[in-house]
Amino acid sequence: MGRQPLWNGNPMFSNFKNKNGVALAPAAYDAGKWKTAAAAAKAVIDLGVYKLHYNTDDGDATFDPLLSYRNTFLSNWNSEIIFATAASVNNWIWGEEIRSAPQPAGFNMQNATQNIVDSFYMRNGLSIEDPGSGYSEAGFAQQDDPQQWGKQEDGVNRGYIAGNSNMYVGREARFYACIQYNGKPITPATTVDDRNYFSSSQNADGRGRVEFYYSGKAGAGTNSQPDMTGYDVLKFSSPASNIRYSQVPYRPYIHLRYAEILLDYAEALNETDPTNPDIITYLDAIRKRAGLPGYESVYPTRKGNQAAMRNAIIRERQLELCFEGDRYYTLVRRLMMGDTKHLKIYRMNVGQDDNGQGFGFADYYKKQLFQTRVWEDKMYLFPIYQNDLETTQGLVQNPGW
Repeated sequence: MGRQPLWNGNPMFSNFKNKNGVALAPAAYDAGKWKTAAAAAKAVIDLGVYKLHYNTDDGDATFDPLLSYRNTFLSNWNSEIIFATAASVNNWIWGEEIRSAPQPAGFNMQNATQNIVDSFYMRNGLSIEDPGSGYSEAGFAQQDDPQQWGKQEDGVNRGYIAGNSNMYVGREARFYACIQYNGKPITPATTVDDRNYFSSSQNADGRGRVEFYYSGKAGAGTNSQPDMTGYDVLKFSSPASNIRYSQVPYRPYIHLRYAEILLDYAEALNETDPTNPDIITYLDAIRKRAGLPGYESVYPTRKGNQAAMRNAIIRERQLELCFEGDRYYTLVRRLMMGDTKHLKIYRMNVGQDDNGQGFGFADYYKKQLFQTRVWEDKMYLFPIYQNDLETTQGLVQNPGW
């Protein structure tokens, strides 16, 4: 739904009127709203106050896309933060990290879906559904990630390692910063002993490879509250944390950061001036920090194509802003919630007994339908309490309720 988002000429609300017959929703599409949004975002850009955070801003010698993205949320009050809350450690940081950490020390509560895992690009900039991407779901990695992302700060390779499923090989840096998957070494653990705490005896190699398979320490066969999808949310977790002992360092809670402004600008500009070179410029600024090649170099025929670039920008929002509270509202304002691909949620095959095979159990990596979410278009607006309707003169119910 391109030119008719939720509140800009949406025919769904054509009969939405008050008791006097006055329309309560804009009847016609107004491109001026997009122009206003683009101008507002560009004004922030032109301030010259904010910038995308890079790990070199933290003193590292060389650019590392994984550290650059990860440290955006860990480096206190960096230049990408526009609005943040100075919450205490015990207020949100501990809760975020322990919910997202796997068992036995974590709660296994904040599970990522296969849908978001599949949305991340390969590091060559192509999506996994692209035949030229090199993506494979068969077999296992034979060597550790040669990129060595994260090592200059952590002393640990934060990419894939030998023995990981090939579906996790060659993915973009943001994937490894955001997703804890089966066999990926633990992040919030500071010593070899702490890392080994997350591994069964046969896997205790000092790396803390997380065990989401059925018989593993975080698996469905050993826990009353197992990981439900085969993934935890790794984003926001710090290598300086030791979740085994509930120790987490301070950082602010970010409500708005500069990357979102760049995406807002590109999206709004694409709706009114799809050939404007700023669209690619600012989309590529996001991709460059993520270590990806420029969008035009990967998908040259999509430049200037409004529909194609709209999809690209929405996907970039999904990845760059994942787990930051943006996705639901983007799908709602774009009238995309009813799309089947957003309602069918997939996971790994976490419920099948691996019979002791552990990380090498191939059937674990067979995608399964986890749930089909319910959506009705009336849910684009919330219902108004009946009591409010009865006590407030002139108030009318939202459509469909």
